[in-house]
Amino acid sequence: MNRVGSAERMLAFRHEEGFAELAGFGLKAWIFDRLTRNGSRLFFRGRDTISVRAQITGEWEPTLTALIRHFARSGHGDFLLDVGANIGLVSCQCGNAFGAVHMFEPNPLCCHLIAVNAALALTVPYTLHPFGIGDGDKTGELTVPRHNWGGAFVDDTDNSYSKTILAAKDGFSSYAAENYFKVGIEIRDGAAAFGAVFADLLAAGRTHGVVKIDVEGYEPVVLEALARALPPEMSVVVAMECWDKDFAMEAALDRFGGRARGYKLDRRVPWKPGASRWEKALALLLRPRVSTRIVPGRPGEWLGDVVLVVEAQTSVAETPLVGAGGSA
Repeated sequence: MNRVGSAERMLAFRHEEGFAELAGFGLKAWIFDRLTRNGSRLFFRGRDTISVRAQITGEWEPTLTALIRHFARSGHGDFLLDVGANIGLVSCQCGNAFGAVHMFEPNPLCCHLIAVNAALALTVPYTLHPFGIGDGDKTGELTVPRHNWGGAFVDDTDNSYSKTILAAKDGFSSYAAENYFKVGIEIRDGAAAFGAVFADLLAAGRTHGVVKIDVEGYEPVVLEALARALPPEMSVVVAMECWDKDFAMEAALDRFGGRARGYKLDRRVPWKPGASRWEKALALLLRPRVSTRIVPGRPGEWLGDVVLVVEAQTSVAETPLVGAGGSA
């Protein structure tokens, strides 16, 4: 092999940057610094759907954050169970309002970020459970939208969402394989996993808490496990989202044996349905307020953000939640 001149070629490196590159980066860095001065100090995956708002304002889903903090202040601050924790945003934003935090996340890639973010943000005892909640112990695959890791779902017969719903919730017109990637995960029997956590919480005298569920179609499975595992002396408030207008919420409530009641978050906005972005901006200028309240749920109208109140069996009196919800 002819190596004549190879040393000269190797050392003959030259790279040039012009005014546009240097000045452009400086300007972009200045703008980014100003935009993110109030941003979260956690670690994010760049350009992911969940990262933008938190980097700019410091909070992801401010209404959900306010809601969970409200429940902690209103007598359910013993513990937080974050089922579908993703990179730990909700737990890291709200966790210090609780006595203990348990995060359940099957995506091993996200678990690395949870470990770092929880160490940065949480000052209360916390535990990461690196598996999904199911109706038994098994391995499987998580389907992850490439632009939104927080929208990951288990695509199997236990998922209650149709392919149309699974695609639409992430902004896709159809369910196309190229929009996702797969990662191997572990799923454990939810009743057993929750039961072990509840036993430890009871031993510590923690009986009133919040359960946040974000599992993209696995809600019936998680609620079934929760109903089977929740001790009679415990009371929880469940916050979850529902993308299916035909979700069988009444059946889910029945699994708690009369202990559970369903509510919805009612979000009032100053613009009409179907308004364009500019119409929304104008409406906000004229009436700059968006308010969110808790209202009783009605059969067949569970689409959106849902709240379940599960009382201890020794205390099933009506809880004065209506009108006390967090505000945006």
